[in-house]
Amino acid sequence: MKILVTGYNGQLGYDVVKELNSRSIECKGVDREDFDITDCEQTVDYICGYAPDAVIHCAAYTAVDRAEDDEENCRRVNVDGTENIAFACEKLGAKMLYVSTDYVYGGAGDEPFEPSDATQPKNVYGVTKLGGEKAVMKHLERYFIVRTS
Repeated sequence: MKILVTGYNGQLGYDVVKELNSRSIECKGVDREDFDITDCEQTVDYICGYAPDAVIHCAAYTAVDRAEDDEENCRRVNVDGTENIAFACEKLGAKMLYVSTDYVYGGAGDEPFEPSDATQPKNVYGVTKLGGEKAVMKHLERYFIVRTS
Protein backbone atom coordinates (compact mmCIF):
# COMPACT_ATOMS: atom_id res chain seq x y z
CA MET A 1 0.00 0.00 0.00
CA LYS A 2 1.22 3.49 -0.90
CA ILE A 3 -0.07 6.45 1.15
CA LEU A 4 0.16 10.21 0.63
CA VAL A 5 -0.10 12.37 3.77
CA THR A 6 -0.94 16.09 3.44
CA GLY A 7 0.05 18.63 6.05
CA TYR A 8 3.45 17.03 6.62
CA ASN A 9 4.94 20.20 8.15
CA GLY A 10 2.25 20.20 10.83
CA GLN A 11 2.39 18.16 14.02
CA LEU A 12 -0.25 15.61 13.03
CA GLY A 13 0.95 15.08 9.46
CA TYR A 14 4.54 14.67 10.62
CA ASP A 15 3.55 12.15 13.30
CA VAL A 16 1.39 10.17 10.86
CA VAL A 17 4.29 9.87 8.40
CA LYS A 18 6.65 8.91 11.23
CA GLU A 19 4.26 6.18 12.39
CA LEU A 20 3.73 4.81 8.88
CA ASN A 21 7.49 4.74 8.31
CA SER A 22 8.00 2.85 11.59
CA ARG A 23 5.63 0.20 10.23
CA SER A 24 7.47 0.04 6.89
CA ILE A 25 4.45 1.36 5.01
CA GLU A 26 5.34 3.23 1.83
CA CYS A 27 4.29 6.83 2.31
CA LYS A 28 5.11 10.37 1.31
CA GLY A 29 4.47 13.47 3.38
CA VAL A 30 3.66 16.64 1.45
CA ASP A 31 2.93 20.25 2.33
CA ARG A 32 2.17 23.54 0.60
CA GLU A 33 5.71 23.69 -0.79
CA ASP A 34 4.89 20.58 -2.86
CA PHE A 35 1.53 21.73 -4.24
CA ASP A 36 -1.30 24.12 -3.41
CA ILE A 37 -4.39 22.16 -2.38
CA THR A 38 -6.58 25.16 -3.26
CA ASP A 39 -5.52 24.80 -6.91
CA CYS A 40 -7.54 21.91 -8.33
CA GLU A 41 -5.36 21.26 -11.37
CA GLN A 42 -2.15 21.30 -9.32
CA THR A 43 -3.70 19.01 -6.72
CA VAL A 44 -5.00 16.48 -9.23
CA ASP A 45 -1.73 16.47 -11.17
CA TYR A 46 0.38 15.92 -8.06
CA ILE A 47 -1.79 13.26 -6.46
CA CYS A 48 -2.43 11.37 -9.69
CA GLY A 49 1.28 11.57 -10.49
CA TYR A 50 2.16 9.93 -7.18
CA ALA A 51 -0.80 7.52 -7.53
CA PRO A 52 -1.32 6.56 -3.88
CA ASP A 53 -3.74 3.88 -2.76
CA ALA A 54 -4.91 6.24 -0.02
CA VAL A 55 -4.57 9.86 1.06
CA ILE A 56 -4.54 10.91 4.71
CA HIS A 57 -5.56 14.57 4.59
CA CYS A 58 -4.11 16.34 7.63
CA ALA A 59 -3.55 19.76 6.00
CA ALA A 60 -5.96 22.41 7.25
CA TYR A 61 -6.45 26.02 8.20
CA THR A 62 -6.41 25.49 11.97
CA ALA A 63 -6.20 29.00 13.45
CA VAL A 64 -9.69 28.90 14.97
CA ASP A 65 -9.81 32.48 16.27
CA ARG A 66 -8.12 34.02 13.21
CA ALA A 67 -10.59 32.22 10.93
CA GLU A 68 -13.35 34.56 12.08
CA ASP A 69 -11.54 37.45 10.35
CA ASP A 70 -10.07 35.35 7.52
CA GLU A 71 -13.11 33.38 6.44
CA GLU A 72 -12.23 33.31 2.73
CA ASN A 73 -8.79 31.73 3.22
CA CYS A 74 -10.16 29.31 5.80
CA ARG A 75 -12.88 28.22 3.35
CA ARG A 76 -10.40 27.90 0.46
CA VAL A 77 -8.19 25.53 2.45
CA ASN A 78 -10.73 23.56 4.50
CA VAL A 79 -13.52 23.25 1.93
CA ASP A 80 -12.10 23.85 -1.56
CA GLY A 81 -8.72 22.24 -0.82
CA THR A 82 -10.39 19.20 0.69
CA GLU A 83 -12.75 18.93 -2.27
CA ASN A 84 -9.79 19.06 -4.66
CA ILE A 85 -8.10 16.21 -2.81
CA ALA A 86 -11.33 14.20 -2.76
CA PHE A 87 -11.74 14.81 -6.50
CA ALA A 88 -8.20 13.54 -7.15
CA CYS A 89 -8.91 10.46 -5.03
CA GLU A 90 -12.12 9.89 -6.99
CA LYS A 91 -10.20 10.00 -10.29
CA LEU A 92 -7.65 7.50 -8.95
CA GLY A 93 -10.03 5.23 -7.09
CA ALA A 94 -8.01 5.94 -3.93
CA LYS A 95 -9.36 5.88 -0.40
CA MET A 96 -9.26 9.05 1.68
CA LEU A 97 -9.04 9.71 5.39
CA TYR A 98 -10.10 13.26 6.26
CA VAL A 99 -9.11 14.69 9.62
CA SER A 100 -11.98 16.87 10.83
CA THR A 101 -12.86 18.31 14.23
CA ASP A 102 -15.38 18.23 17.06
CA TYR A 103 -16.03 21.92 16.27
CA VAL A 104 -18.59 20.64 13.75
CA TYR A 105 -20.86 19.87 16.73
CA GLY A 106 -20.78 23.46 17.94
CA GLY A 107 -20.86 23.01 21.67
CA ALA A 108 -19.61 21.29 24.74
CA GLY A 109 -21.41 18.43 26.37
CA ASP A 110 -21.10 16.23 29.41
CA GLU A 111 -20.80 13.09 27.29
CA PRO A 112 -18.51 12.30 24.36
CA PHE A 113 -20.01 13.09 20.97
CA GLU A 114 -21.26 10.28 18.75
CA PRO A 115 -20.77 10.36 14.97
CA SER A 116 -24.55 10.43 14.57
CA ASP A 117 -24.99 13.54 16.77
CA ALA A 118 -26.37 16.60 14.98
CA THR A 119 -23.81 19.01 13.57
CA GLN A 120 -24.29 22.68 14.43
CA PRO A 121 -20.97 24.50 14.04
CA LYS A 122 -20.86 27.87 15.79
CA ASN A 123 -17.75 29.36 14.19
CA VAL A 124 -16.07 29.71 10.80
CA TYR A 125 -13.58 26.94 11.52
CA GLY A 126 -16.34 24.44 12.37
CA VAL A 127 -18.44 25.47 9.36
CA THR A 128 -15.51 25.01 6.98
CA LYS A 129 -14.44 21.66 8.42
CA LEU A 130 -18.03 20.43 8.04
CA GLY A 131 -17.94 21.73 4.47
CA GLY A 132 -14.82 19.64 3.94
CA GLU A 133 -16.62 16.56 5.27
CA LYS A 134 -19.48 17.15 2.83
CA ALA A 135 -17.02 17.53 -0.06
CA VAL A 136 -15.43 14.18 0.79
CA MET A 137 -18.83 12.48 0.95
CA LYS A 138 -19.88 14.09 -2.35
CA HIS A 139 -16.94 12.65 -4.29
CA LEU A 140 -16.10 9.36 -2.61
CA GLU A 141 -17.66 6.11 -1.53
CA ARG A 142 -14.47 4.85 0.13
CA TYR A 143 -13.55 7.36 2.82
CA PHE A 144 -13.04 7.81 6.54
CA ILE A 145 -13.76 10.98 8.49
CA VAL A 146 -12.09 11.31 11.88
CA ARG A 147 -13.28 14.11 14.17
CA THR A 148 -10.54 15.05 16.61
CA SER A 149 -10.77 17.29 19.65
